Amino acid sequence: MSKENPQQSTTFWIFFAFIVWIFSFWGFLSSKLVLTSDALSYYEHTKFFVENLSHGIYPLWDPFWVNGAPNDFFLRRIGALNPFYLIIILFKSVGIPYTLSYLWFLALYYWSGMVAFYLLAMRIYHDRFIAYAGYLILLFSALGTRLFDSYMMLVTVPLIWFFYFLVAFSQTPRKHFFLGLVLFFMILAGTYIPFYFLIILGLFLVLFFLTFPDQIPKLWGRYTDFFRKNKILTVLSLLILSFSFLPLITFFHDSSQGQMILPARHGDAGLGHTLIVPRQTLDWGAVEDLFYSSFFSNLRQYKFAVVYVPFFSFIVLFLGLIGRITRRAVFIFLLGMVLFCSIVPHGLPFYDFFYKHIFILKYFRNLHFFIWFFLIPLFVLLVLEHWKIFTEIKITNSRQQLSLFLYVVGVHLLAFLFVWQRKDAVSSTYVMIALSLVLWSLIVLRRRKANIGRFALLTLLVLVQPLEAYHYLSLNAAPYFSSAYVYNFSFSTLQLKDSNLLTPENTSRAKDTLYYASGGYNFIYQNIDNYPLARYLQNKFILVDHLEAVEPNQINTTVLEYNFLTNNNSAIVFAKAGEGVKLNSNDPYPPAQAMPIDENSTFFKLLAFDANHARIAMDIPYQKFLIYNDSYNSNWRVNINHHQATLYETNGAFKGVWIPAGHSIIEFDYGSWWQYLMNILLSILAFIFLAGLIWYACLSVRYED
Repeated sequence: MSKENPQQSTTFWIFFAFIVWIFSFWGFLSSKLVLTSDALSYYEHTKFFVENLSHGIYPLWDPFWVNGAPNDFFLRRIGALNPFYLIIILFKSVGIPYTLSYLWFLALYYWSGMVAFYLLAMRIYHDRFIAYAGYLILLFSALGTRLFDSYMMLVTVPLIWFFYFLVAFSQTPRKHFFLGLVLFFMILAGTYIPFYFLIILGLFLVLFFLTFPDQIPKLWGRYTDFFRKNKILTVLSLLILSFSFLPLITFFHDSSQGQMILPARHGDAGLGHTLIVPRQTLDWGAVEDLFYSSFFSNLRQYKFAVVYVPFFSFIVLFLGLIGRITRRAVFIFLLGMVLFCSIVPHGLPFYDFFYKHIFILKYFRNLHFFIWFFLIPLFVLLVLEHWKIFTEIKITNSRQQLSLFLYVVGVHLLAFLFVWQRKDAVSSTYVMIALSLVLWSLIVLRRRKANIGRFALLTLLVLVQPLEAYHYLSLNAAPYFSSAYVYNFSFSTLQLKDSNLLTPENTSRAKDTLYYASGGYNFIYQNIDNYPLARYLQNKFILVDHLEAVEPNQINTTVLEYNFLTNNNSAIVFAKAGEGVKLNSNDPYPPAQAMPIDENSTFFKLLAFDANHARIAMDIPYQKFLIYNDSYNSNWRVNINHHQATLYETNGAFKGVWIPAGHSIIEFDYGSWWQYLMNILLSILAFIFLAGLIWYACLSVRYED
């Protein structure tokens, strides 16, 4: 940690700051404080994904989500192509519980994004001290708090890495930069809504071309020279990038069929496509997020989803106002302002125009996410640009030096007066202003000491305020409770009977609006009273002898509710006119009631079960119609004794099939071979790109040494 080894010194402080960050969030990272809001859902679905993967299963179906639903929606939400989920599996393999494995993965993943931001700042400013300042400000901004109430980091981290590799490759085209660019593009393209990323990238490129037209020929020359020397790598990578959109395209195609819906998000709007967001629900944009955050300027009330950047950054911003305006500052400012104005859903004309003419805006409504995905990191870059502008002001005589020093004192005095007149500042804010005055006075007076002194002072002044804010956040958070993260599933068994469904709580409560469900199950859930539905769904498998065939989606819910309530030996199946449907079994003396199956049924045995598959053995004296109370979807297939059978959409939402007399092996399978191949192949390719990135980066370091 000396002047002779600035890289080692910077590495120490980067790691030290992360250790302090861990300490400030230890209540969450040790699972003493509970996850909340969207973070809980992402915890559950990530667990379902990685634990299936650890069993060699790629889960395209989730049988435990509201009686079964396609899992592709959740795979897209968590970004299933991300190879860094392997960290969770590795932690678990050495005996670390899943909850801690997941939380520590989040912390490491977040830190990697902050390191990427440091590397990006180094590429832009070529100054370790400035880059470290940006790393500190972003690390201790509100971004880190969103690990525990949202999923922001699953987009923000790969987005930062993408732009680092884009800048690095543009400056010095090398293989590891190119592979990193492709890898993080794949990760972002594989998310539920890559449109956030594509809008940011498109706007970035347009404004860059307009602001730096003289750089385009130079960049084009570097790119073409690299592509000419690496033709095979370039062509294969472009093909894989195109291929990485296939899961998203498949997901959008399947969602257009209406087999899965998002009723909580859409309400009663008739939109034609499951994923389209009603314009009238776009009532929360960037302005609303900032206005909401303004209510928590008193950091003693600090909570999640509050936009916060260490106050030191605003001091730097004002210091840079007296310097020479640079094209880079104009570009960063324009990029932020154009994006900000475009995500104001009312009051400005931009969003209405874009919503009408750009189709991708119809598929997401959380416009304020742009603040967390991009605008906060971009703001920190603008702060660093102002830092650079201020420190490049030339001082040719002592009078100019005195003037600059007095300006520094004046900015800090104004900062003190602003904070003081609000009457709600925490004490650490005043300490930060005092330490900032010391730092900038030393910089202006050119009395900067060894790296350890500068870095220690900067670290202390940036961290002092956020540490107090995080302390209050922890005090305001709820403690962990034993059932906080419960997702009831097993990978080898299926609960055949669930008496918990008939509890007073389940049968007396009002209907919820489901967030995500199969279309059929949502219809049944909303149109059948709680008690008969819960009574029916106690049993995962039921045998009946009689069917009533109706046109698809023309079901009489009164009859269906009566069947559920009385356990009638009958089921309703969907069949188009003219389809031959067997309506009765060959049992000469069928019982009056349906036959529920449970663990005591000697003629039934569950041989195998996982997310996408169920295999059962049955031995019955007469034909029976087997109802599997897991949601129907056209991607399900059923084979009986290795021969494909007709699978019916039964009782408006579930699966059913005729079972012959005698001993039978029945297999339910979800999805096609190409769907599994596509997802598994893309996941493998992501690992290959990661391995290639590391390999070529190591070779590059060895070559430079």
